[in-house]
Amino acid sequence: MNVLITGAYGGIGRAICHEYAILGCRLFITGKDNNKLECLAKDLREKYSIEVDICCAELTNEDEVKSLFLKIRHSFTVLDVLVHCAGSLTERTLMMMRFNEIEQNISVNLTSAILLCQYGVKLMARNKSGVITLMSSVVASQGVAGQSVYGASKAGIEGLTKSLSKEFGVLGVRVNAISPGFIETPLVEHYNKKEKEKLANKTALGRIGTPGDIASVATFLSSKHASYITGQTISVDGGLIL
Repeated sequence: MNVLITGAYGGIGRAICHEYAILGCRLFITGKDNNKLECLAKDLREKYSIEVDICCAELTNEDEVKSLFLKIRHSFTVLDVLVHCAGSLTERTLMMMRFNEIEQNISVNLTSAILLCQYGVKLMARNKSGVITLMSSVVASQGVAGQSVYGASKAGIEGLTKSLSKEFGVLGVRVNAISPGFIETPLVEHYNKKEKEKLANKTALGRIGTPGDIASVATFLSSKHASYITGQTISVDGGLIL
């Protein structure tokens, strides 16, 4: 499979890269830091002996997204899987958020997903098959004080997933979303030990999630075992929202 992974060197993105690499997939990874992309690509090539292409891109910019897919088309011809992991979280009450922070959260979390789906499906439609997996969050369904804009953008992801599954189904393309709970990644490294323990105790499983918990679901959704699953948001939260 030819797989595009955005936010590739983030906590969840990196784990997803390794999961697909284990399967022997050819990867095209993207992010905003070329050095981090180079280091990740080198690690994946050495560990798994797979082909890995990289491309720096600002995914909220249509011209850069268009350029990204031109490069992918040159490398892959056909794109089988798109996993969109890039995201942004500004944790602050709405009254204290600046307009540019609101714009950034919406752009990074939602606008980028729309652009990637718009251009990605064109490559997938050539082969009448493909899988798109987007990242939502439990915040979209249960809400969290101080994360209102983040929650709104992730709720948008879930609405986008439902609509695109109906729009793209005729093209043979499935669209799903994963809704992680509290996952141990750099995005939440500002939480102290006591706060993490409190959140872990709120889950049915009594623990914080790992990037690997999300990665295994991502690879499942793009496998033949999930060939009749589309338009769904899969919660991977240890029972946090029960």
